[in-house]
Amino acid sequence: MTGGGDSARAYQLFAEALDFEGEQREQFLTRECGADLEFRAEVDALLVIATRDIATGTLLASPGPYAEDLAGRTFGHFRLTTRIGEGGMGVVYRAERADGVQQSVAIKVISATVGHANQVRFKREAQLLAQIEHPAVARLVDAGVESGRAWIAMEFVNGLRIDDYCRAKELSLNDIVSLMVQLAGAVAAAHRMLVVHNDIKPANVLVTAEGTPKLIDFGISRALQEAGAALPGASTTIGAGRLFSPGFAAPEQINGDPVTVATDVFGLGALAYRLLTGRPTFPDAVEPLDYMLAITQRDVEPPSRSALKGGRPIEARELRGDLDAILCKALERDPARRYVSAIDMQEDLQSYLTRRPVKARAPTFLYRCGKFVRRNTLAVSLTALLLVGLLAGATFVELQRHRTAEARDLAARRAEFIENLLASADPGSGKPSVTVAALLDSAAQELDHKLGGEPLVEASILGMIARTNDSLGRYPEALAASDRELAILRAHGSSALEMGRALTIRGEMLRELGRWSDAMAPLEQAVALLRPLNVPSDLCNAMDTLGFVLARTDRAPAAEAMYHEEIAIEERGDATLRAQRIHPLSSLSMLLGEEGRFTEAAAYGRDALALARQTLPADHPDLLLIETAYGNTLASLGQSAEAEPLFRQVIAAQTRVLGPEHKATLLSELALEQDLLKQHRDAEAAAIGLPAARSLESQLGADNVYALSAWTQYGIAACNSHQEDQGLPALRRVLAARQRIYPSGSWLVYNTQLGVGECLYHLRQYGESEAALLAAVSGLESARGPSFNRTQDGYRALRDLYAALGKGDSAGLWARKILP
Repeated sequence: MTGGGDSARAYQLFAEALDFEGEQREQFLTRECGADLEFRAEVDALLVIATRDIATGTLLASPGPYAEDLAGRTFGHFRLTTRIGEGGMGVVYRAERADGVQQSVAIKVISATVGHANQVRFKREAQLLAQIEHPAVARLVDAGVESGRAWIAMEFVNGLRIDDYCRAKELSLNDIVSLMVQLAGAVAAAHRMLVVHNDIKPANVLVTAEGTPKLIDFGISRALQEAGAALPGASTTIGAGRLFSPGFAAPEQINGDPVTVATDVFGLGALAYRLLTGRPTFPDAVEPLDYMLAITQRDVEPPSRSALKGGRPIEARELRGDLDAILCKALERDPARRYVSAIDMQEDLQSYLTRRPVKARAPTFLYRCGKFVRRNTLAVSLTALLLVGLLAGATFVELQRHRTAEARDLAARRAEFIENLLASADPGSGKPSVTVAALLDSAAQELDHKLGGEPLVEASILGMIARTNDSLGRYPEALAASDRELAILRAHGSSALEMGRALTIRGEMLRELGRWSDAMAPLEQAVALLRPLNVPSDLCNAMDTLGFVLARTDRAPAAEAMYHEEIAIEERGDATLRAQRIHPLSSLSMLLGEEGRFTEAAAYGRDALALARQTLPADHPDLLLIETAYGNTLASLGQSAEAEPLFRQVIAAQTRVLGPEHKATLLSELALEQDLLKQHRDAEAAAIGLPAARSLESQLGADNVYALSAWTQYGIAACNSHQEDQGLPALRRVLAARQRIYPSGSWLVYNTQLGVGECLYHLRQYGESEAALLAAVSGLESARGPSFNRTQDGYRALRDLYAALGKGDSAGLWARKILP
């Protein structure tokens, strides 16, 4: 390459050469460059960047105004009301539901044409985007194509652009970093679904009045590119994903190289740079073409130096050191040298806030000691510091240097594999359409062949495959990847954080499959590993899942204590962590309701629902789960009629968002079935319960805990509605299965036995009914206590049985056990 002076001259000649075409340009370059072939090659390289298979003027021109007024038009379930903005890909309207449901969304109507053959693919890709779940992501609600015009409905966010918000609130540097921590977590959540945002910039981040950042337009470019949408005026060689935002686009977006997770890391870095320094990454690159040249030829100036030049000496001093290192690493021109993932960048930003060492800086002994002292100013004396130095010494330095090299190599290889994985699904490659499931299965099969000699890289990719399969509900495939990941981590060593996360995911999968006893060990190990670390979000995730498993394995007091500890940790955290209280609050509500502590259950349920509605958009899957749980609480309080419309509303939303056969939808149908049973509308309950039970058995297997619960509930509903010929065989099948599967003393066995006794009572087989009911009630009292809801049902059944037998004293004895 030429020197700095020659580079400046090359930029000048490049700009002048753009004024010529064809033979005139060649004559101009020959005259100016002479015999200096290396210098000529540099100028030619700049020209290639500007002209490579794109119409530069078309690509970079600001979009013209959208003259057509679409207000009043209907797209899907939504009617457009007010135009609120426009961008390079379309116009945005606020919209309201047109079918009577109260819901506001923002709809982007794309100025693109999607052919009939690609509409199904566009909708499928949009459904994948809709599964991205994170408090800092404006969720995609719906999408479709009307008369060839693609549209996407997103959560409506009433907030300010992040740069306007930071100025208006005069946020401190640490407050801005906290916002970036939340955004990095949102981007990481999307990457787990193999979705790349591709356009992170201030206009695409809004901050609510509560201070929660929301990343909007997530994955729209990718979805349209996958669907083959063509932008008006663009050449056929330009996919939607080739558009870029000057000031925030990564070099690979300019060069036409593959867009990967590293592209979003660059976008996060550019956004943080703008917010923290008050200046763009290249202040002198005012025009889009200037930015193209700058980002492909020059490194970004350290943010502390940029802030100082911008007249911000205080910010410059705070940026110097860790933040300089973090942002410069995120903004590396070579994607392989950036953070390998958004979660890695998030961890470094969080480490900065907690004054812990960051991975972006060389882990020298003095640097780490300095961090330790700042975190523990009062506890560290000079003597202790000298002692630490003597003990650690040169061996520590050498060990850290070795580990740093390993980590850098790991990051590069992982990035390379993920990049190739995403590129293999590129529709421009000429290959047939590839589903996410097929992509994951192919990656899992190729790992040993491609990364067999790099076990830690292989483990990292397997973790990604396990988490993505889990999100898609592909539990057998998720467990298989998890098995391989854990085996590698145990055999080759891993950090406590990596192992804790892997074990947590393992426990979550087993919980979803209803294998609660199997989930206990990995979750207990995860909590033990994560508890000493300063990663509250990961610890709380593990604790929440462990609490659920404890509650379902007859350890209710331990579960309650776990939830309270989790809530205490979350209340001390930032806004994102505090929002996680939704889950333990709701779980506590359900747990206490089962224990008969209805007043406490209702209080926790109301708190969970209020927090969920405050922090989550309408129809968010987590919000729908919380609403189902609150409906169960209302039913436990005897307010079944009030709970019913809530259940029906949730089921309608889940059917629309997740599909009628999704496990969450089916479980909400079971909650409605149970509510109808409490209202003595048994035939309606059985009609809902039978197809739900069949679907759960088909999806999860005949012996799955959720399928068995569904058949138990259906059996009870059928027996109560004079369909004993259907209900009793179903209950007896479940009883035999549970006696075979579960250990002696399991309350689930006694629960089914109680249903058998109740059904025999309806058939007036009183002798068999009495024996079954007495055994069931005795077991439930021992396993779950007298206030447990099914124990109380058993008391009622025995009361009715002895009243039918004319044994008033015995009936009165059981009646006195029933709680008011």
